[in-house]
Amino acid sequence: MRIRVAKLEELAPKPHERALSPRQLAARQREEEIRKAFGRLKTDEVIAIELDPSEKVPTMRLAVKKVIANHRPDVNMAVRGRTIYVSTATLPGARRGRPPKAG
Repeated sequence: MRIRVAKLEELAPKPHERALSPRQLAARQREEEIRKAFGRLKTDEVIAIELDPSEKVPTMRLAVKKVIANHRPDVNMAVRGRTIYVSTATLPGARRGRPPKAG
């Protein structure tokens, strides 16, 4: 038997570095492309994101909403057919607008 003084670092779980799955890689790539497009977005300018036939509208809409929530909450979004429009201005044809934030 051996008795010794142990350090607390020995008890801490070691982080596992895991490779990203193809789905996670695709999601990160989509978000990065959308974030770059938002970086080019100027005041009252409209950017149209036209989807490829392989891309699904709900998936891309969710990706755009996620980037809006994390990086540009002042951006409005509209979906018309297979095209997603984003702008800092109010987009026409919306059923209801987002109420302005207090403050």
